[in-house]
Amino acid sequence: MKIESGRGIAPTSSTRRAGGAAAPGFAPAADGAPRAASVAPTAAPQALDAILALQAEDFDSQRRARQARRGKAALDTLEKLEHALVLGVRPAELRAELEAAGRAGEPTGETELDALLLEIDTRLAVELAKLDMAAGGA
Repeated sequence: MKIESGRGIAPTSSTRRAGGAAAPGFAPAADGAPRAASVAPTAAPQALDAILALQAEDFDSQRRARQARRGKAALDTLEKLEHALVLGVRPAELRAELEAAGRAGEPTGETELDALLLEIDTRLAVELAKLDMAAGGA
């Protein structure tokens, strides 16, 4: 096979006649398009309500999971602070981590989980206040 370069592709100038090149038996019908049978109305509002309810439930479970992860991360940060204090290291670098752990709190709709997250957030605020007092007194 020979490959030639520099040869451009030129548009074709010939036009095809519609239906002229079709194989026999594939010609368009002369009657026009066939008509569709009448369609019964669908129950779209009920289906839409179900979809919205599923999305809302999924959003609630995502919010719960997100807040549970935030609570675990906050507890991990408090544990890092505890280790730093036990080792005698100044936990100034943990301040930003403590502040970040306390952000993005939102109610989950579960009273027990919300109460637990509130206790964790309160503990974070107390530890941040202690760090502020230690930084001001030092």
